[in-house]
Amino acid sequence: MDNSAKQYKILDPDNCAMCGMCLNHCPTYKVNNNESESPRGRISIIHGLNASLLAPTESALKHLNSCTLCLACESACPAKVDFYGLITKARDKYYKKQKFLFKLKSFFISSILTNPILKRILFEFINFAQDIFLYKKFFNIKQKKYHIDAYDETVKNGDSKIGIFSGCASDIFQKNVANDCIEVLKKNNIKSELVQKVECCGSLDYNCGRIEKGLRYNNITNNEFSNGKYKKVIGYASGCSSFINRNNKSNIYEDATSFILNLLSNKIDKFKETNKNVCIHRPCTTKSAEIDFQKLLSVLETIPNLKIFTFEDNYCCGAGAQNLLHNTKNSINIIEPKIEFVKSNKIDLILTYNIGCSLNFINSININNMKRVDVMHPISFINERLK
Repeated sequence: MDNSAKQYKILDPDNCAMCGMCLNHCPTYKVNNNESESPRGRISIIHGLNASLLAPTESALKHLNSCTLCLACESACPAKVDFYGLITKARDKYYKKQKFLFKLKSFFISSILTNPILKRILFEFINFAQDIFLYKKFFNIKQKKYHIDAYDETVKNGDSKIGIFSGCASDIFQKNVANDCIEVLKKNNIKSELVQKVECCGSLDYNCGRIEKGLRYNNITNNEFSNGKYKKVIGYASGCSSFINRNNKSNIYEDATSFILNLLSNKIDKFKETNKNVCIHRPCTTKSAEIDFQKLLSVLETIPNLKIFTFEDNYCCGAGAQNLLHNTKNSINIIEPKIEFVKSNKIDLILTYNIGCSLNFINSININNMKRVDVMHPISFINERLK
């Protein structure tokens, strides 16, 4: 193995002490009870690969791929290990050694979601295939149709100050949320328009092992956001917000949930009465996307007759870093306690602001035949309930 790439200083013995404080915070370790599926185990594997003590076999790389990048381990680590940097650099370094199916899936999803023409074809296919058995088998979402209405064309023109970034996957599966952002802003006398020239923030490729390509997309994104056209750009997928915040040093971007919560938090008597049991999900990207979860709860608590729940477990839902695509079984096992919580508390609606989490919830809800449960972005719910 060529071990000459000195920029990959993956394991610092003076940093990771192998203390194991991270174990009980790791969702993949919890469901597998396997040291190799823990942060400490993955760091050991990376060290072994870089020191040529291990070969980059399918078995070794599988443990690196299964990490959801929830980064709960970083919060628990007394040595403040940069686990995100360790995993993403290792995935990048050994990407060529991945099995063919992993690379094919990664290439396929990236090619579609970052190409406007292919994305449009997929969008039309989803519209057509909602009731086709093959589509149900692919993502198990037949019973829970995504809101994929076309954008409101009338808001694309005009002297706009706020740009709305939809992201790549959200642009297909959550088109309605862009409309809801626009409508909430309109109700508060704020003009907005959709950012047209950005297909992806870069996280799609960066997190699965193609750092250079991810950074190219990220540079395009940041340049478009900072071209002077917008006073502020907001994006409604917290996974995108997390990655943009990590790589963008300007103040032009803000997560849309955060922006809208700040807009509404000082207003009273603004919501319609709602008799529902709603469970608010807190994605792992909440902190890095700079979303005030308590503020979200506070705003929703002003909705008359709404009964609010939050999940008892603090573990990742299992969808992160394309695990729903590459490690479906892991994703289903990790989210299972949340699904049981939804069942036992007779939840009508799950609110989550990350597209990967939304996909995973919908997939598991349909696997469990929970026809009465719906999944929605908080911005869409807030827009529906605003007077």
